[in-house]
Amino acid sequence: MTTPNKTINVSSLGNLAQILPYLLGHYPDDSIAFHAPGPDFHDGPIMTCPLPEDPAEWQAEAKTAARRFVAYAHTQGHNPDQGVIIYLCREPRPGQSPAETAAVLAPLATWITDELIEHRADVLQTIGLVANRWWAYECNIDGCCEGEPLPSPDDPTSVVAQMTRLGRTPGPRTRDIIKEFQATADPDFLKDLHAAASRFNAQCATNAGRDATLTMTCGQIDDVMSQFRRGATALDRHLTTQLIVGLQDDGAVEAGMTHAEDDDLPHARRLWGYLARHCAEPFTHEAVPILTLFAFVAWRQGDLIAARLALREAITTDPDYDLATGIHLATIDGEDPRELLAAAHEGRAERMEHLQQADRVASEYRPTDTNAAHYRDALDAATANHLVHILTDDGQLLARQGTIDIIGGALTDFRNGRPQLMDEVAARIILGLQDRQTRDAALSTGAENDLTYERQLWGYLARHCVPPHTDKAPPLLTLLGWVAWRQGDTLTASHALTDALDIDPDYRLAELLLAGIRTEFDPAPILAMFREEATRFHASRTDLDTL
Repeated sequence: MTTPNKTINVSSLGNLAQILPYLLGHYPDDSIAFHAPGPDFHDGPIMTCPLPEDPAEWQAEAKTAARRFVAYAHTQGHNPDQGVIIYLCREPRPGQSPAETAAVLAPLATWITDELIEHRADVLQTIGLVANRWWAYECNIDGCCEGEPLPSPDDPTSVVAQMTRLGRTPGPRTRDIIKEFQATADPDFLKDLHAAASRFNAQCATNAGRDATLTMTCGQIDDVMSQFRRGATALDRHLTTQLIVGLQDDGAVEAGMTHAEDDDLPHARRLWGYLARHCAEPFTHEAVPILTLFAFVAWRQGDLIAARLALREAITTDPDYDLATGIHLATIDGEDPRELLAAAHEGRAERMEHLQQADRVASEYRPTDTNAAHYRDALDAATANHLVHILTDDGQLLARQGTIDIIGGALTDFRNGRPQLMDEVAARIILGLQDRQTRDAALSTGAENDLTYERQLWGYLARHCVPPHTDKAPPLLTLLGWVAWRQGDTLTASHALTDALDIDPDYRLAELLLAGIRTEFDPAPILAMFREEATRFHASRTDLDTL
């Protein structure tokens, strides 16, 4: 092994065993390591794969790891038929001696060798590293190359002595590196995290809730980064749980990635490590995006070992998490993390613009706290009375025509510059529109110059659908969406119809109109159909004379 103008002699199996943490930059606990030496020995592809705790899983893991290494070696322009060295690293478990651990590893050496040979690779040596001792599994002489201690640093020919003379130190052990982000259980904290996750899921049940939660999480990320820049190393429990669950949103992860500028790297690394350490079972899945953020920061710092270890844990927990997989491949391919950082900044800016736009659009129809108590009381009082009147077919017919008459009067008020109604009138219209025939009769079919007033009315009524009457909003939102589409405002229409479907996923008319907008369908044929239905409805008014 050479360094510029200097040479490291690897002239014995003991030195070969001792050099691994210098090759990798760390000592891989419980791992399989592959090295295909290049012209200077230390160059050439090298890869580690985690070794499962259960030996029953080793045969499958051995074959998979061998195939991955062969494929990786070829991508690096190296033919593994020039020779591969295998390292098997495992520490004795409680009650197990080093020799017993080495014996347990022996079949693994055979499985890996057989698989590499199947792929035309030549195995030079398979070294077992257990408790600072080494075993060479290719040696068939009993008692030879079994359990030898690693060369002493006092031996001037040892790799350690040679590296020390060059001012180099061995990399840390895996178990020491992962302490930075490895979770530890705190039962009380996990109870709080469970409660936070339940609240998060409830809040994100609708698009509006997701948008509001994402906006809040992005603000919290900015705030805690400011705290960590000032030297903070911990957060209060409530904020910690909120950040962990909030980071389950891809938009929040993207916002987190933007805090990987040069000056922020050490602070961001502390923050993501801190959060990851709080994601113990059964919340290991929640750690995946946080581990990915930690890995991205470590990659930006040039610490590929910590980055890959964090990514390994993330991908093992969730093999389908695309961001972790993408960053892992990027570290292997030698890509520049600053390109991903720039993309994250651009993505966050676009997402924030979308959220602000959605908030502006929704302000037209989403309820606020203003007058919420009055709206609630009016709807509560009107509900019982309305139910009594629609118990019979005749009652339903009268209610439909009555609702349409009231809507006509309301629109007249809006045209005359009086864009508000008594709460009792608004409540009666809202309840009447829960009937789908009434809603269809109220669909905008009139002249273009009436659309502005219809839109004002439906938005006004939708704002009255305060909890616990939120479930009454879909007809109003659907009417608003249809009017906005007729006006060419597909942005508002899409938001209103989507919010209607958030409240009632089976609300068919909202679903059909939204599909029309997304496929850029011409609303004219739909308008013609609605006009025919409106004509039939108004013609049925003569039935009232027989009641």
